[in-house]
Amino acid sequence: MPRSFRRALPIHWPRALSAIAAGVAVEPATAARIRARQLQAVGRITPLAMAANLLNVVLVLWAVGVDGAVPGPLWWWALAVAGVGVRGLTGWWRQRQRVPREAASVKALHHATLNAAVLAALWAVMPPLLFPSGSHGVQLLVATVTTGMICAGGFALATVPVAGTAYVVVLTTGAAVALMLAPLALAPMIGGLLLIYGLIVLGIVWSTARLFTGRLLAEAEAERQNEVIGLLLRDFEENTSDVLWELGADGRLRHVSQRLAEQLGQRPETLGTRLLTDWLTDLLPGDDESRGHVQALRERLREATPFRDQLLPLQRDGQVRWWSLSAKPLFDDAGRPAGWRGVASDITEARRASHRLRWLAHNDALTGLANRHQFRSLLGQLLAQETPLAVMCLDLDHFKAVNDSLGHGAGDALLRSVGERLTTAVRRDDTVARLGGDEFAVLTRAHAPAEIAALAQRVLVSLRQPCELGGQTVTARASIGVAVAPRDGADVDTLINHADVALYAAKAAGRDEVRFFDGAMAQSTRRRVTIEHGLRQALTDGSLRLVYQPQLGLDDWQVAGFEALLRWQHPLLGEVPPAEFVPVAEDAGLMPELGTWVLARACREAARWPAALTVSVNVSPVQATVPGFARHVTDAATAAGLPMARLELEITESLLLQERDATVQTLHELRNAGARLALDDFGTGYSALSYLRRFPLQTLKIDRSFVRELGARGDAREIVRMIIGLARTLRMQTVAEGVEEPAHAAILSRYGCDRVQGWLASRPLEADAVADYLASMDGHARPVFEIPPPTAPMPLDTVP
Repeated sequence: MPRSFRRALPIHWPRALSAIAAGVAVEPATAARIRARQLQAVGRITPLAMAANLLNVVLVLWAVGVDGAVPGPLWWWALAVAGVGVRGLTGWWRQRQRVPREAASVKALHHATLNAAVLAALWAVMPPLLFPSGSHGVQLLVATVTTGMICAGGFALATVPVAGTAYVVVLTTGAAVALMLAPLALAPMIGGLLLIYGLIVLGIVWSTARLFTGRLLAEAEAERQNEVIGLLLRDFEENTSDVLWELGADGRLRHVSQRLAEQLGQRPETLGTRLLTDWLTDLLPGDDESRGHVQALRERLREATPFRDQLLPLQRDGQVRWWSLSAKPLFDDAGRPAGWRGVASDITEARRASHRLRWLAHNDALTGLANRHQFRSLLGQLLAQETPLAVMCLDLDHFKAVNDSLGHGAGDALLRSVGERLTTAVRRDDTVARLGGDEFAVLTRAHAPAEIAALAQRVLVSLRQPCELGGQTVTARASIGVAVAPRDGADVDTLINHADVALYAAKAAGRDEVRFFDGAMAQSTRRRVTIEHGLRQALTDGSLRLVYQPQLGLDDWQVAGFEALLRWQHPLLGEVPPAEFVPVAEDAGLMPELGTWVLARACREAARWPAALTVSVNVSPVQATVPGFARHVTDAATAAGLPMARLELEITESLLLQERDATVQTLHELRNAGARLALDDFGTGYSALSYLRRFPLQTLKIDRSFVRELGARGDAREIVRMIIGLARTLRMQTVAEGVEEPAHAAILSRYGCDRVQGWLASRPLEADAVADYLASMDGHARPVFEIPPPTAPMPLDTVP
């Protein structure tokens, strides 16, 4: 057997052959099939072998009869050989009438070996009978027949090497006995040649057996692999979306699987009756693109070269499925095209995902509007074409408050509603985009100022309509900044930046406004942007600080507490007043973080003061509506070691205006935790008296605008007197802000105000100056304040 073939089959050949011969094999099923094939190979030449045996018997009898009478033993020998031959032919005929066996037992192999040994023994009797005493002619015939029988029998039984070995050994032994009995001088030499010849025949028998058995093992291995491949292919078709297909040279499907038939909506037996392209044409959606794909497939099949990923849409049950075809051509032994074999993959879901990814690359996933990338790309194309246009930048007012109070789900619903309203409000050829967060933009080809202004107002009106979000009614308001091309910019970045500048101006003007860009806006916007960026750094770089303004009791002029006031020193802008940077912080969404810093710092510093002093901290409406705000307050006081009774939180009327259940609950949680609640700037807003009943307030703070005019306006005095009287009736404390003159203190004292704060008491103090101030005020006598006469007579200018 070739060495390469032996390497391909990792089998120990002597062990394999001996195992098969002995009926012992590592894989019994394989050994049984090999034994059956060995016996079948012998059976195929049995008629010829038996015929040769009978012919040789006749020749031997004829040759001996020519020289004289045939001896009696020879007749018996001839009858025995003939009987074995006839029995062999009969057995062969019976076996031919049966279905060939796929397996054979070890016993069958032993039986074949015994038959071979018996036949060889019969032929081994003939040389000793005839060769020693026969004539030269008979001796020549005997030697020829014996040699031929050894060679032919060994070759005939080579597929069963044990039987072949037994046959050759037995017959060679008989020939050797005949030589030993013959009176020939060359008998030893001839005997040696006979031995060599017998060994050569045995070697050929075993070599042939190796080749034959190796071929059978290779066939068995190939059959096993084919079974495995078949199982894998069936599993492949059953568990994946891919389908195997094969075309004949005539273009018709062959070996159609059930899965392929199901995908094409036909029975397997009917698919081979028409050309594949005809079936596909019937299943096309009918558009030009689909017909183009089928035509491309026809061209691929005509080219007879391998192809991959040929797209093909097929419509079935009203749905279009996309397939990707890959195949290789088949060729016959002469090299002629014999068809195609390939695989079809269902790529419908992958194609949808690809379309979705391409859509997401140009659209906002939440609202479905164009995204920033698509908006900038389209704007760049129109600017390159010198198309007159305008860009509107929109920013929702107080959107973060909606997110914080109602949750991100409600915020997302509001953004979707805003996107729908914007799309409805603009013109058909305008483009609406969501740039990110609560920022939107409109690209309109309108360029006349009046036309643009009308469109912007239409957008604002559409957004003012109430929106229902999870049982809560929310009104979306927006500010709009407009930049017109080419007047305000001829490139994408400049135009969008100028629209943003106008947007900042609209917010500064009171929100829910529209502003067109002009050059004067740039400077104020740059300052606003600088403040916003600076605030983000100020939370970590230490440029923020707190100062404390004393609150003095009017009855004893002793320090009762301090109000914490935030100050910020910008490295370039210098001292920035809170009235300027707090609105920027609110718009930028920095107030929760900024308020947390103020609260923690005030609690830590107040914890070092005497136990009787309180600290008042201003709370932004944005900060107060953050979920968990009450817990944050208690955590800050606990971490600083400050009792909650010493902490007063100042809120504004804008927080109370919301009147949400969550706001009421938060304020009650703070009050129950021990904190005091003060209403700041009372009297400057709506000042609905229902607030004082609905919310758990303990302090009313009189705005400085009333205090400043106490000495000049009688109506101011009446308002202040009413506030103090109302607070006393409700058992609330009053604190007057901005008290700068002794006369103001005298009037407030006469009306019964509890505390005052302002420059009359002290300017705001740095944290490290509080201790010295307290020491200076210890035991300080209350000044005597005189009430001046009113500067102008008014009906209500008399102090009772």
